[in-house]
Amino acid sequence: MKVLLISNMYPSREFPSYGVFVQNTEQILLNNQFQVDRIVLQKKKTKLQKLFGYALHYTKIIWSGLTKKYDYIYVHYAAHNAAPLLLLKKLNSRVTIITNVHGSDVVPEVSSQEKFQPRVKQLLKESAKIITPSPYYMSLVKEKYEVKTPIYIFPSGGVNPDVFYPFLDRNEAFEMLKLDPNQKYIGCVSRIDVGKGWEYYLKAIAHLEEATPTFYKYLYIGSGKDEDAFHNLAEELGIKEKIIHFPLLPQTSLKYVYNAIDAFIFPTVREGESLGLVGLEAMACGTPVIGSKIGGLKDYIIEGKNGLFFQPGNEIELAEKLWFFMSSSEEYKQRLSRQAILTAHDYTINVISEKLPRIFND
Repeated sequence: MKVLLISNMYPSREFPSYGVFVQNTEQILLNNQFQVDRIVLQKKKTKLQKLFGYALHYTKIIWSGLTKKYDYIYVHYAAHNAAPLLLLKKLNSRVTIITNVHGSDVVPEVSSQEKFQPRVKQLLKESAKIITPSPYYMSLVKEKYEVKTPIYIFPSGGVNPDVFYPFLDRNEAFEMLKLDPNQKYIGCVSRIDVGKGWEYYLKAIAHLEEATPTFYKYLYIGSGKDEDAFHNLAEELGIKEKIIHFPLLPQTSLKYVYNAIDAFIFPTVREGESLGLVGLEAMACGTPVIGSKIGGLKDYIIEGKNGLFFQPGNEIELAEKLWFFMSSSEEYKQRLSRQAILTAHDYTINVISEKLPRIFND
């Protein structure tokens, strides 16, 4: 089967984690003897680079769709790729599209993204099949667009067990990150952008440390538009000395983070959190997740079994859950850890690799 993979997110040498799940889906198809061509856009630094990048990206989509024959055109991210694909469909009605929707495709994060919604709806209607990352997101798509197109679930390329696994010796993680092995850590991995909940993480830490000073320090791994605001708030709250900030790290380095921390905090407030793959990657390393009760997180976090929930945006409740976890017995923490590993196993590439080819062959 010959497939044209289209995405406006794809890893590069400079940004190895950017759209890595798209690369994972490509590898799954290749491993199953699919022939895959790709038209992808890698991360650009300036607005001008982005403008020219999209112009070339759209031109390639239309040209390839008109001059080459594919069994399927498989697109990740409907919002930013809908325009050229809808035009291509008009010019060549025989093209068959499978659309894999994510995050802001269905739930725009900022008002400027609302303008894409009519095209998203039209693309989903024109698609032969729709792929969503989670049961939550499938329900959201059905409810919002009322499409008759068949909808399938495939968890965003899955967790790579060759990268994410529990270390036998955690000192390796502390050494790689240059952390004190005698110190305890809680951590969060996320962009520092709107909707990611970084401010609630900081405020929860401040509430907890003011009420009951702990032996913990708090990692935050990520970069973004709100980075200055992040550091300003940490200073304003008086917790700057408690925060250890790393820039966005590649996946090969994130495994050290997940193995160094006792719990992973997932404070998102985005209804468009279609799966939350970082939470599953943390679980694969044996790290329980304390997460917002929202989006795709509700599909894999089980309260008191492999993690804990708090209401989105409620820093007081997050502080309470943090303290509950910190003050729990080692036996309880180990039980959460074991269950986290079992949960993540069901999302590993090895387990889900048969699902994507089945969707194409169905």
